[in-house]
Amino acid sequence: MKKSTAKPAADADQVAAYLLLNPDFFESHPQVFEALDVPHPTGGAVSLVERQVAVLRERNRALTARLDAVIEAAHRHDDQYRKLFELAIALAACRDLPALLHALATHLRRDFGTDALRVLAHTAPASGTPLLVSAFDAAPFAADIERSKPRCLPQSELPIVQPYLDAPTASAAILPLAAGAAPALLLLGSHDAERFSPELGTLLLERLAQLTGAHWHRLSGA
Repeated sequence: MKKSTAKPAADADQVAAYLLLNPDFFESHPQVFEALDVPHPTGGAVSLVERQVAVLRERNRALTARLDAVIEAAHRHDDQYRKLFELAIALAACRDLPALLHALATHLRRDFGTDALRVLAHTAPASGTPLLVSAFDAAPFAADIERSKPRCLPQSELPIVQPYLDAPTASAAILPLAAGAAPALLLLGSHDAERFSPELGTLLLERLAQLTGAHWHRLSGA
């Protein structure tokens, strides 16, 4: 018997192209569909419909997981901005610096995962809360003051801010509040190494810095 000289690969490509152009082929040729088996990765054979259903189920699970992640992130962000709004109301009600610092500490510790905080000011206000405000040498923080943008610190820089904070911290962030002749910074620290990780975004910290900075200017006379 003479062996076929056809090219299987080319024929397979042609068959695939034809089926893609004629998606109703199996409807008009059910006997072909019934005889068709697709090898299963774990051995044996499974019908084409079963294989397609399995693929669609896996895709559905993946899409569901992605949708759940998006919804969870949306709820988390909504909760964060609700807490930021509550902080804004509390700070707006403050009539002096001690009240501002008390409200700031209360909300940051309760709602924003902050275990330690300190405001660094060019000159600590006499009417301020001593445990929350410290005079500081601006030189080590010159870049942050000039940049006027919050950032989460790498582990190598934690020793710079740790002496100012009122508790040991595993992560920390710097939030510039004022620049110029009377610079001020807000330091935040957490026992959680991931809370202020440099890999995280800083949008919420930027909003927090803008909000706190505005009221710091209003009440400190800076």
